[in-house]
Amino acid sequence: MQDIGVSVSGLLGLIITSSILIAVPGPSIMLFVGQVIMKGRSHALRGVIGNAIGMLSIAILLSFGLGPLILKSDFALPAIRMLGAVALLLIGIGYLVASKAASPAATDQPAKRKSPLTAGVIVGITNPKALIMFGTIVPSFLSGNLASPTNVLIMYSMIPILLGIAIDSVWVVVAHSLSSRLFSNADSVRIVNRIGGGLIILMALILAREAVSGFLSINRWPAPWA
Repeated sequence: MQDIGVSVSGLLGLIITSSILIAVPGPSIMLFVGQVIMKGRSHALRGVIGNAIGMLSIAILLSFGLGPLILKSDFALPAIRMLGAVALLLIGIGYLVASKAASPAATDQPAKRKSPLTAGVIVGITNPKALIMFGTIVPSFLSGNLASPTNVLIMYSMIPILLGIAIDSVWVVVAHSLSSRLFSNADSVRIVNRIGGGLIILMALILAREAVSGFLSINRWPAPWA
């Protein structure tokens, strides 16, 4: 029987990786914090919904592009897993070496000219994390022998989108409660970045191991750690 591409380990891996990536402050979170400071909590929460709409648009486009490719090629899924591992590794290293925290006020510029929902959509579509998440990381957690990769990709993509709404909303509530004190302190943001960066690198190594195992299985070579 053909595997539909859903596995408990894949779902757990995607949930953990997505949660770490989303929770570490990036362009979208800094936008929402800026909106909280400048306009209030309800304004920022509308931005969260807009961001989710933008990310969903990217997810659907990439799912329809990658689905047929995974179905046609045995090498596609291991290759995407390796790309995902490299992307995670670069993101993790970037967070570790980051020396400056993003400024909430600087990231709030779109919100001054547009509605919070529109600003959120723009940030969601243009955020590099969205392309990396739905183009390499989400497909990396699919299992092999997929019956309908496009449908499974769309379903898997809903996990980081829903997690994003939840986690971003938590950031908004926290920022509102702390009145931006946490985010005005560069040391606090730097600590969060370094912890998140270390966890992202760990997930990159695990994903790279899965990619190598996939390449070896195609050539019927046993993995050295098996």
